[in-house]
Amino acid sequence: MAATRPAPFETRVAVGIGGALIGVTFTVIGLLLLVSLQMSGLPVALFLTPVLLAASWPAFVRQARRERDQRLAQLLMLALCLKLFGSLVRYWVAVYVYDGFADALMYHDFGTNLAMRFRGGDFSTGLDSLSSTDFIRFFTGLVYTVTGSSVYAGFLLYSWLAFWGMFYLYRAFVIAVPDGNRRSYARLLFFLPSMLYWPSSIGKEAWMLFCLGLAAFGTARLLTGRPWRGMALAGVAMWLAAIVRAHVSGMVVLGLVVAYLFARPPRRLGALGPAVKLVALAALLVVAVGLLGRTQSYLLEKGIDPQDGVTGVLAETGRRTTQGGSGFEAPSTGASLAKLPFAAVTILFRPFLFEVHNAQAAITALESTLLLALVLARRRAIWQAVRHLRRYPYVAFILVYSALFVVAFSSIGNFGILARERTQLLPFFLVLLAVPASRARPAATPAPTRDRRADADRQLARA
Repeated sequence: MAATRPAPFETRVAVGIGGALIGVTFTVIGLLLLVSLQMSGLPVALFLTPVLLAASWPAFVRQARRERDQRLAQLLMLALCLKLFGSLVRYWVAVYVYDGFADALMYHDFGTNLAMRFRGGDFSTGLDSLSSTDFIRFFTGLVYTVTGSSVYAGFLLYSWLAFWGMFYLYRAFVIAVPDGNRRSYARLLFFLPSMLYWPSSIGKEAWMLFCLGLAAFGTARLLTGRPWRGMALAGVAMWLAAIVRAHVSGMVVLGLVVAYLFARPPRRLGALGPAVKLVALAALLVVAVGLLGRTQSYLLEKGIDPQDGVTGVLAETGRRTTQGGSGFEAPSTGASLAKLPFAAVTILFRPFLFEVHNAQAAITALESTLLLALVLARRRAIWQAVRHLRRYPYVAFILVYSALFVVAFSSIGNFGILARERTQLLPFFLVLLAVPASRARPAATPAPTRDRRADADRQLARA
C-alpha cells in the first residue's frame, strides 16, 4: 500500500495560524471579561491561559496527523478555548448567582490554607483522609502551592484537566469504533453545553471526567489488541477515580469485564491469544472484587449502610438530594428492573421543556431534547451496534456502565444535581449516536479493505 503523503507546508502553516488565532481570540475575550467583572487572580490568568493553550497544541497536531485530518487540530483548539471560557461562566454563576455558596469556592478556601502550610514547610493536612471530598481539598492545595492562591487559576486548571478527559474519550472512540462518525462524536462531546459548563470548576466532576477519559482510552486499547498496556492504563485510571468516587470506578470495571468477554483474542498473539485473554480476564475480576470492597467503604464514609440493600441506599440518596427549587420526584429503580427504562429517560433527557423554571434548566432541557431527537433518528444504527457486540465490544462496555449508572443515580431528586452528575455518563452515551449506520460482514470484506483498516488501527493506537 502506498504511503500517505504529508500535508503541504502551506497547509500546515495555515492550520497552525488558524489554531493560534482561535487561541488568541478567546484568550483576549476571556481576559476582557475578567477585567470587566473585576475577578480576582487576573495576573495568574494572564499568564496561565496562553500557557495551557500552547501546551495543548502539539497533542492536537499529533491527533490530526493520526487521523490525516489537518482541520481537526483547529476544532480541538476551539473546543479547549470554549472549555476554558466555560470555567469563567461557572465562576461567575458561583459568585454572582449563588452568592459564593458553592462547593468549588469551599475547595478554594481549604486549598488556600493548605498551600500556605505547604509553602511554609508544614505538610500536615488536618484532613481525616485523602479520599472523596478530602482528596479534592488536598489536590487543590497542591495546585495552589505551585500557582499561588488564585481562584480562577484553580477553575482554569480543573477545566483543563476535564478537557483532557474528554480528549482521551474521543481517542477511545476513534480506536474502538474506527468506522464510526468521528466528527459527529467530536462535535457532540466537545460542544454540548453540559460538557462545557458543569465539569469546568474546582470539584469532583472535573477530576472524575479526567479519570473516566483515561479509563475509556485504556479500555479501547484493551479491547483492540493491546491487553497489557490497556489494562495498565485503565487500572491506574480506575484507582484514581476510586479515590474520589469508588462506586463509579466499580461501574467502569464491571463494564470492562463484560466487554472483554465479547472481545476477540488478539490476533497478533496467534495461538496464545485465548490464554492471554483468560489471564487478563482473571486480573480484571480481581480488580473488580477490590473495587467493590472499596465501594462499600465509600458508602460507609458517606453514612450509608450497604447492608440496607440497593433500595435502602437509593432511598437515602434520594432523601439527601431532593431539595431546593429544582427538586422533583425521582423514579428510583430500587430493586425493580421494570423501572429502569423510565429512570434512564429521566437521567438522560430530563428536565423536559415543560418542567423548566430557570435559565440553566432551559439550556439543559433544550440539550436533552436535541439528544432525544438524535436517538430517535439513529435508532436503527444504535440497534445494529447493540446486536453486534462481538464486533463492537466497546458498545457492550458502554451499555453495562450506563445501566449501572442509571441504577446508582436514579434516586437523585434535583435537576441541578442530576445535570452535573450525568456529565459522567454523557460522553459514553454519545458514542451510541455516532456508531456506523450499517454493519459490513467481516467475512465478506475484501482483503485490501482489511489491510487499510488494520493499518489505520495501528496508526490510531500509537500514543
